[in-house]
Amino acid sequence: MNENTAKQKFIVSCDSSADLFERDLIENDVYCLVMTYIQDGKEVTKLFKNSKELDLFYEDIKEGARPSTAAINPTEYEEYFTQILQSNPDGDILHITLSSGLSLTWENAVKVASEMNAKLENRKIVVVDSLIATHGIAQLIDIAIECRDAGNDVDTAAKKVEYVRDHQQGWVVVTDLFHLKRGGRISGVKAALGTLLGVKPIVIVAKNGKLAIQNKIKGQKKAINYILDKVDEMGVKAREDFYEHTVYLVKSSTHEVYDEFKAAFKERFPKAKIKEGQVGTIVGTHLGGGCAVVIFQGAKRLDI
Repeated sequence: MNENTAKQKFIVSCDSSADLFERDLIENDVYCLVMTYIQDGKEVTKLFKNSKELDLFYEDIKEGARPSTAAINPTEYEEYFTQILQSNPDGDILHITLSSGLSLTWENAVKVASEMNAKLENRKIVVVDSLIATHGIAQLIDIAIECRDAGNDVDTAAKKVEYVRDHQQGWVVVTDLFHLKRGGRISGVKAALGTLLGVKPIVIVAKNGKLAIQNKIKGQKKAINYILDKVDEMGVKAREDFYEHTVYLVKSSTHEVYDEFKAAFKERFPKAKIKEGQVGTIVGTHLGGGCAVVIFQGAKRLDI
């Protein structure tokens, strides 16, 4: 962390489900608590440095690996928050977590923050539930960084982050149906039949922060066009300032669906400001290797 951090009114923090690489966190003075995933019976706690490292994770999945994930427990949070406070003599903490609809991580963070706040003097820990995952969290972190660098206090920043969160749209086209089956979102029969017929589930992040299948479209091109129509309807037409905000295009692994999606998006919305990213291990465990994600600011989320 740089020498200016102590002068700021608050410190930006997240967990690794934001899927930011190590260099991004260092460059932007963001603390990160790394989440654990389990693969082949071994616990892996790793902050990835680049896409090449992450690609190896998806190669393992392609070859049959079936990783699982674990929430951050209270003890880990207490040690983590304590370390940040000791390293920074001044400043509150704004911590943005993985969606409460996907993990107990938020609940554990709130519990620990409440207990620690009762003992802290002139400092506090504010926890924000992202109600999303992967680069949806990264987008919220960008807002938090802007607030921090502008000299806002932690409560003002938290309110701005929550406003953006409530108007975030996250739409996903999924090609690997068997990961949805493994997560209990579709049956084995539907997964097999859907794969045979070329059905692509359209997954969204709902208002409650959970993943939900919003539709099922036959054919990759139709699925992509369906999501682009939703970007137009719930983004461009819903927000006059749509093009002032960054749109995140995110892939899991290298796959033709993402390449086709990105090309179609750029053709349809040439004025859009785009950041690209990659789904990390925590969300990738549940979505698999073949997915394309678009995250944008627009209308309020669907309540399904």
